[in-house]
Amino acid sequence: MMIDRQQSILFLGVGGMGMAPLACWLRADGYLISGHDAFLQSRVRIHLDHAGVEVFDFMPTQRVVDHDVVVYSSALPQDHPLLLVAREAGLLCLRRGELLAEVANNKKLIAVAGSHGKTTTSGMIAYGIQKLGLEVNYILGGLFAEPGYPPSLHTDSEWLIAEIDESDGTIERFNPEHTLLLNMDWDHIDFYEEAGQLESAFIELARRTRGVVWHPDCLALSVELPQAAPYAIQSSEDEQLSAGLNIGNHIAARVVLGALTDSLSEGLLFGFPGMARRQSVHYDSEDLTIIEDYAHHPTELTALLEHLRARAGARRLQVVFQPHRYSRTRQFRERFVESLCCADHLSLLPVYAAFETGQGGGELDDLIAAHHREKPLVLGMDVEGIEMVCAEARNEPTLLAFVGAGDIEDFAAACVCRIQKPDSLDAAFCEYVRGRSSEVCKVTLDEPLAKKTTMRIGGAARIYAEPANRSDLQVLLGACCLFGLSYFCLGRGSNLLVADSGFDGLVIRFVGPVWTRIEKLDATHLWVAAGCRLKEICGFAAKNGFSGFEFLEGIPGGLGGALRMNAGAMGSWMFDVVERVQYLDGSGQFHDRARDSFNFGYRRVEQISRGIALGAVLKSTEAGNESSIRGRIDTYANTRKESQPRGPSAGCIFKNPEGSYAGKLIDEHGLKGLRVGGAEVSAVHGNFIVNIGGATAADVIELVRRIRKRVKEASGYELEPEVLLLGQSWDDLLDDDV
Repeated sequence: MMIDRQQSILFLGVGGMGMAPLACWLRADGYLISGHDAFLQSRVRIHLDHAGVEVFDFMPTQRVVDHDVVVYSSALPQDHPLLLVAREAGLLCLRRGELLAEVANNKKLIAVAGSHGKTTTSGMIAYGIQKLGLEVNYILGGLFAEPGYPPSLHTDSEWLIAEIDESDGTIERFNPEHTLLLNMDWDHIDFYEEAGQLESAFIELARRTRGVVWHPDCLALSVELPQAAPYAIQSSEDEQLSAGLNIGNHIAARVVLGALTDSLSEGLLFGFPGMARRQSVHYDSEDLTIIEDYAHHPTELTALLEHLRARAGARRLQVVFQPHRYSRTRQFRERFVESLCCADHLSLLPVYAAFETGQGGGELDDLIAAHHREKPLVLGMDVEGIEMVCAEARNEPTLLAFVGAGDIEDFAAACVCRIQKPDSLDAAFCEYVRGRSSEVCKVTLDEPLAKKTTMRIGGAARIYAEPANRSDLQVLLGACCLFGLSYFCLGRGSNLLVADSGFDGLVIRFVGPVWTRIEKLDATHLWVAAGCRLKEICGFAAKNGFSGFEFLEGIPGGLGGALRMNAGAMGSWMFDVVERVQYLDGSGQFHDRARDSFNFGYRRVEQISRGIALGAVLKSTEAGNESSIRGRIDTYANTRKESQPRGPSAGCIFKNPEGSYAGKLIDEHGLKGLRVGGAEVSAVHGNFIVNIGGATAADVIELVRRIRKRVKEASGYELEPEVLLLGQSWDDLLDDDV
């Protein structure tokens, strides 16, 4: 191989169904493998963790250049910022297929190729290998439906089974010992503009094959291959019953297994657990069966729906279909309509773009217009769409099929959870999250919030979660979109007042190790995750001789909140030491941006305030020794102790008005000590409201109203709250105060 075992390999998009098995196999072969994926699923992470692949939830650019090689999924856009950094740094950058070819060309490769059925057939071969105890390598392009079966197997054998992806042209790099060519059907219109181009790619693979090319005897090859070995689609009745729609894959898998061993039995593959997203049964009762399948080409779709039509029997066939890519939808629009016409009830989800931009003829409206008879129902991937699907499925005995290769699996899972929890949308939300997040992701209902704030005041969150990693966070945010919930990210609970009625949405709190991590990147830079306390940043910086962070001492709260509001003290501000910030915007899109690209307001950073800060690269202003740095820290800490109250508070309650200071105005007008219930204006600092015992949010709100009114009447200044109010709106509460 062009890569040796001393080089560090970073997989970008390691959560891809073809990426993770390859990463796991290489790690078992002794290579130094790590990975990063902004949308890593927990079911994939389990396999990566088991294989010893280090997964980075966050990837500062400095960490990319610590590697020698970057392997990326073809689904990753070419302008992905981390890929651009790798190229600019001169790292060797390979597509997944290019690296797999390097591995395969050093083995006796049995290539599983074709337009359809590669993953299922490869999975069947891998299952047979495990059941027979054969010492044969395999690398799949997907996961088994059951987590106990690994998606790759590393042995000392010279043989390797791998499915070969034709979608990105890397098929031309493989030189198999034997090839299993399942079928040839035009697809991947974005890469192969004509059907003949794709057929040529398969034919050339067959020509490069040194040994046998197996193919079904119904496959018409445009050229004669001396090593071609057609096999007949014949099987016993028991085999047909066991394999169902997959009978062709079943027989093809037995052909390959028969070349590896002479001890095949008739029922060898009868226990095959299936592959994830391939005819997966998510719910089954007398009146309702729910199935999900990956079919996204009209040939696959027709075969699947004909099979489901027969399986449904007297029950109604309800289909929810998500078109995959504009280019494919445009090219096969009429064929899709023909395939879908056997459904008794058809709904369509928006086209899954897969990084394509919209194309005339390939939009959802174009597909709908092509239905010349009854028009399908259009669904949004939201709670309304979920309720419409579930209501329709409950009408009469139904076989409900979710079909497509995009993110329809998330929508399908949400519908299944709603079917299982018909009496509670919140219970369905929690069921969805628990089924797709890590085991240590906490999700609860009606979680009290008061003790999670520095003011010790407020009601409960309707739903509360503590994600263990970034994968969990993505699940939670996706669930909010699907179930129509608003969310709020709670850090250390400073600068926050929770309403007595609580928050009617999801509260996300970052408390796990991933969210509180500090890491030294180089001589001047730190990576800090959003949940890390500012005090801990200050201490870590001092220990490592990083100067410039001393002002953070004593500021309550964590980095996420400090980035959101550009927290400051002692004449310095959070963004004075920020170089880059990673965050999610309001729509959940990931950003990694330099400091100068942000818009700053008073106690507000526009982009971050509308989204979620994930972490930041911080830069030391100058080097220093720990002793002198800690001396400045102690000075700042003493100043704070002398000037700020120690009782439970949310920090400064008001913004400083232009031309004056809130604390000074409150003091000048004799408001220190003013009390409502258990809330009191601090005698130490007028801009603090302290919970002296038993205070409610209503007490604090009323005290804020009185302070504002008195200051306005006496000085003309109109004080505006700085503290965030969760569960109610300051605008609604204070409109008539002044």
